[in-house]
Amino acid sequence: MKAVGYIVTFIGGLIVCYLLFSLGVVDKIDGVRGSQEDPILSLPTYLSFLSVMLTAVTAVLAAMAIGIGIIAAYTFKELKQEAQTTSEKVSTSVATQIAADALSEVRVKVIVFELYAKDKKEREQKDEWGDDPTENEER
Repeated sequence: MKAVGYIVTFIGGLIVCYLLFSLGVVDKIDGVRGSQEDPILSLPTYLSFLSVMLTAVTAVLAAMAIGIGIIAAYTFKELKQEAQTTSEKVSTSVATQIAADALSEVRVKVIVFELYAKDKKEREQKDEWGDDPTENEER
C-alpha cells in the first residue's frame, strides 16, 4: 500500500507541475513567477475550481462510506438471522432423524426379542416332546 501511495503522490505532483507550467504560473527557465506574460488562467480561479472538485469527491466518498456502513450493518443482521434460522432447521431435522433411528432400533429390538422368544419356545417344546416322527428332512 505504501508503494501505491508513493506512486499516486508522484503522479499527482507531475500533474500539478504540468498545470503550473502550462498555465504560465511558473516560468520553465528560472522557476519564478512569470513576469513577461500573464498566465492564461489565473491561479485563484484554478485553485477555486480544484477545491470545489476535491470537495465534491470527498462528499461523494463520504456518502459512499456511510451507505456501505448502513448496508454492512443491515447485511450483518440478516446474516445472523439466516444463520439462526438455518441452525434451527438443521437441528430439527437432525433431532427427527435421530428419533426415527431410535424408534427403528426399538422396533428391531422388539422383533429380535420376539423371534428369540419364539425360537426358545420351539426348542423347549422340541426338548419336551422330542422329534416329530412325521417330520422328514428329505421332503
